[in-house]
Order: sequence, then structure tokens, then C-alpha cells
Amino acid sequence: MEILQIIIPAVIVSALVIIAIISVKTYLKNLTQGCCGSGGGKENEISVDKSDFSEYKYKYTVEIAGMTCKNCSIRISNVFNRKDGILADVSYEDGCAIIYSKESLKDLSIRQTIVGLGYSVSGITEEI
Repeated sequence: MEILQIIIPAVIVSALVIIAIISVKTYLKNLTQGCCGSGGGKENEISVDKSDFSEYKYKYTVEIAGMTCKNCSIRISNVFNRKDGILADVSYEDGCAIIYSKESLKDLSIRQTIVGLGYSVSGITEEI
């Protein structure tokens, strides 16, 4: 019984120390790299022409969780806007992206792209 009275508090204290170390490391990483890995600086937004949507037959509304700043939304939109035939407008304030595409996109492709950047997708709605 006395051994358990020593072991249980030791395990609890060890777990709390590990949690504290992980928290401090995460905090320090955010200080140096920014909240979204943007290096603490401003993410450069890819300039795209948003005046003519006539060629874009498909529209997807994507609910995204985990965006905390404008750099987060710029990172996501840049990945999509680098792809030919895709135009994305992402808002961290609204927690969503509007993605226009000339060709049909698979939900899995959209989801993998966003999750690969460290965010999560709550839902995707296709509007034709």
C-alpha cells in the first residue's frame, strides 16, 4: 500500500511535467514560426484575377477549422490558386473557403490539401 502511495503521485507529477514541457515547446515554436508556420512574417498572397468566373463551372464551399489569422487563409488560398483551373477565396474570420474550379474536384482531394496544411475540414458543399 505504501508503494502505491509513492508511485501514483510520481506518475501524476511526471505526466504534468511532460505536458508542461510540450506546452512550452509549442509556445516557443509559435513565437518563432507564427501560429500557422508562416515564419512569423506576412505570407505573400498569390495575385489572381477574380473578375471573370464564367469559365469556372464548379463551386465548393469548404468549412475549415483551425485558422487563426490572415496568414492561415492566405496559405490555404495560395495552395489552391497555384493549381491550374482553380480559384480560391479563403476567410479565416468566416472559417470557410470558396473554391471555384473549371473541372469537378473530389471532396477527398480538397480535404487532403487542407489537412496537409495542418487544418481540419468540417464540411464540403458543392454548388453547380
